[in-house]
Amino acid sequence: MLEWFYPDRTGRLMAGLTLTLIGVVFCVIREGGFGWVGYWWIWLILLPWPFVFLLTGRTGRMSAGADWLGIGKDIFIKTYELTTVKVFVDGAAHVIDMTDKQGGSVRVKTFALQQNHELWDLVYNGILHSVHAGGAETNKRAREYLLLDFPPHLRA
Repeated sequence: MLEWFYPDRTGRLMAGLTLTLIGVVFCVIREGGFGWVGYWWIWLILLPWPFVFLLTGRTGRMSAGADWLGIGKDIFIKTYELTTVKVFVDGAAHVIDMTDKQGGSVRVKTFALQQNHELWDLVYNGILHSVHAGGAETNKRAREYLLLDFPPHLRA
C-alpha cells in the first residue's frame, strides 16, 4: 500500500453547520430581525442538517498501490488492467465506473478519490495506461472529464 484515505466526519459536520447557519442568516434577513426565533417549526427545519450530513454520504476507506485500488475491505481492482473506464454524472458529482480484466469493478465519486492527491495520481496513471496502452473502453464524458485524449506529457 502506497497511499490511503479515510475521510473524517469533520467535513460533513461543518457542511451541515454551514447549511444551518445559512438558514439562520436567511431567516434574520427575511424577518428583519430575530422575531422568528420563537417559532418552533423553523427550528425543526434548521437544526437537523448537521446530523443528516453526519449520517449520510459516507465514503469508505480507500487505498492504492502501484497498480491497484482498494475500496473498503472487499473491493480491489487492478488499475493497469482496466477494460472499461466510464464517467457518469450522479447528482452533482462525477462518478468513475471502472472494470478490470479479472472482472473486478468499482464505481466511485471522483471527488472521493481526489481528496488524497497522491492516491489520485496512482489511480489516474493506471487509468491513462489502461486507455492508451491497454485499449480500455471509455465513454465521451470520461475522455473529456479525465482529459484522456490529452495526457499530461502532451499538454503545453
